[in-house]
Amino acid sequence: MLQLDFFSMTIVVAVNLMTIAFALPWFMGQKISPAARHAQQFLLLQGLAWLLILATAHMESELWNTLLPLGAAVSAMAALWQLGKALRGWLGPRSRLLVRAQIACGILGPLGFVVLLQSVPNRLAWFSACYGICAALVACMALYPARPANKSWRYILFGVGSAMSLIMLLRSYLTLQTPWLQRFTEDSYANLDFAMLAPFSSTLLLVAILIASNDETRRRGMKQHQQDSLTGLLHRHALTRQAQIMLRRAKRKQLALAIVLLNMDHFQRVNDRHGHTVGDEALQLLSRTLQKQMRGEEIAGRWSGETFCLLLHADAAGVRSLYTRLRSAMQLGAQYELQVDLDFSAGCALAPEVWEGLSLDELVERASQALQSAKERGRGRLEIHTLAPPEPAHSEAEPASVPPL
Repeated sequence: MLQLDFFSMTIVVAVNLMTIAFALPWFMGQKISPAARHAQQFLLLQGLAWLLILATAHMESELWNTLLPLGAAVSAMAALWQLGKALRGWLGPRSRLLVRAQIACGILGPLGFVVLLQSVPNRLAWFSACYGICAALVACMALYPARPANKSWRYILFGVGSAMSLIMLLRSYLTLQTPWLQRFTEDSYANLDFAMLAPFSSTLLLVAILIASNDETRRRGMKQHQQDSLTGLLHRHALTRQAQIMLRRAKRKQLALAIVLLNMDHFQRVNDRHGHTVGDEALQLLSRTLQKQMRGEEIAGRWSGETFCLLLHADAAGVRSLYTRLRSAMQLGAQYELQVDLDFSAGCALAPEVWEGLSLDELVERASQALQSAKERGRGRLEIHTLAPPEPAHSEAEPASVPPL
């Protein structure tokens, strides 16, 4: 009957992880995202850590028996760091406390390994504890996404990370409390059981990574479907949907709502003098300026041609401040990047309060009128039309007085 030992299981785990890592581009397509690339590096580093552990068991030199385990410890911690970066790419910014705690564990684990180098049980217990805590931190990073994400892969990753954390913390305790766990590479039943869990865990992690990557690809496709191909901003239809959402939010939370239409001044002249390539670069410059200067829940999109639309919850002072920043940044960028003079006019429809019956069409029409007024009054200026709610109509006329008898 075939007997499995720690050496065989280590080979299986390392080959499994390496194969999965190299196969990821085949599963996901050749152009994988930065987040998926970090996940691939996580698997590669984990496989490298297992190979270094395996090599340690067959080295008689004291120097190599010192360097190889240290390399395995560093690789294992670096692998968790890469997985954390993958989660930040898929889910958005993670808690600073979790990230800083992971950094601390990633440094303290190998550092304690070096300090406790002469005591195999102590260094193994220390590193197992640090790795277990770090795995728990990474598992917690899968919770509370900052952007929409599929629940299934997050729960799988959270479950695997939590299980690995408990196993490593238990291993840390047993290493100091039992005589049969005195060496990491010793052929004990506990080490064999631990090694057998690794392929199962790596398979679950592969499933989670594949689902996460497909989820990211789907969201990117949806976003690209809503974007203007030249500028990368929302196109008119997507912008209209966002405007309806902001209109309802303004009504519900009693916020001001401003719709601003920007139009490049003398844009046809830019195309005639410098060519359509420079004209396209001018539109891209303005779109980049909008993306850099817009804040919070403010939204920008391409309305049509050289006209852009901004949606924001702001009063007249806020609109003027944004217009000034945009105009200054674009003019500086045009001189530095394109060596041309660019300017734009803007018209704003501002509703200090949103009332029942106020429609998006009415706001857009008033913004268009304000933009036309800015063009007629000399260009390179902002005109704001403030909308006021209609006067309340009397519900019923006063009863006529009855003459006395």
